[in-house]
Amino acid sequence: MSSKSPSILLFLLLLTVAVAVTTARTPSLCSSFPVSRGSRGSCSIRCIRWDPVCGVNNVTYGCGCPEARCYGVRVVKLGPCET
Repeated sequence: MSSKSPSILLFLLLLTVAVAVTTARTPSLCSSFPVSRGSRGSCSIRCIRWDPVCGVNNVTYGCGCPEARCYGVRVVKLGPCET
């Protein structure tokens, strides 16, 4: 084993921890909307206008933040997901 291996492993470990902490601190763009207390997808949504948001799962929710929150998905982008 070369002397560089422990240094590389330590660097990769620190990089992984830094990414995890940054991701955990990134707030949802829809954090001001209440969370549904029912089962995922069971809340009723009155979608009166197209207001798409993109979830962390790369799914576009056409009714916006309320629909994404209903499904328990964190929103990462306002507007539709890129295909």
